[in-house]
Amino acid sequence: MAVLGHDRLKSLLRSEDYNDRLIVTPLLLESQVGEASIDIRLGNDFIVTRRGNLGSVDPSSQSQSGRRYQAKHFINYSQKFYLHPGEFVLAGTLEYFRLPKNVAGFVTSRSSWGRTGLVIATATAVQPGFTGAITLELVNHGDVPLILYPGLSVAQLVLSDCDGAKEYLGRFSYSAEALYPKISQDKNTDMKFWKEAYKDKTHQGES
Repeated sequence: MAVLGHDRLKSLLRSEDYNDRLIVTPLLLESQVGEASIDIRLGNDFIVTRRGNLGSVDPSSQSQSGRRYQAKHFINYSQKFYLHPGEFVLAGTLEYFRLPKNVAGFVTSRSSWGRTGLVIATATAVQPGFTGAITLELVNHGDVPLILYPGLSVAQLVLSDCDGAKEYLGRFSYSAEALYPKISQDKNTDMKFWKEAYKDKTHQGES
């Protein structure tokens, strides 16, 4: 996997061919394009878990929606958002992205923020052809609350070539804000697979 460097990133951002163009808007500063990544900023929307409102997260539950145990908050640019130790939140990026169909990426923490205890909970994969804002998964692993503001550069997008890929048109496309988790939608494939495998095993034992 070849990571795209500064010159290639600049070339994609300026491509005259729309199909080959990397779109990052707003790109407030040219310096956001680094040696081999693009710094990305916090947007205004944060999704916070309501502690104690749900005993567990069960993907097999028909009625269990992220909206039941999580709440979305809009934070103005001058306002503070407190991320307490051990707290997990979802946050949308300020930027709206469109990746070319032959480019994939992942989001990781910026080291300057990582050293304060702020970590991107998982390496967020960005599929080829993805269009929309990226939902960041943030955790405070430090010992004191972190104060976050919309517009802060807290993460970076690393891109690479991806030959033979299909354009991503999944359920997280075209959103301009942070999205609630949708793991219950996976039950149609994941849960069905295991139930059928168990059924086959049971029938074999009976024969």
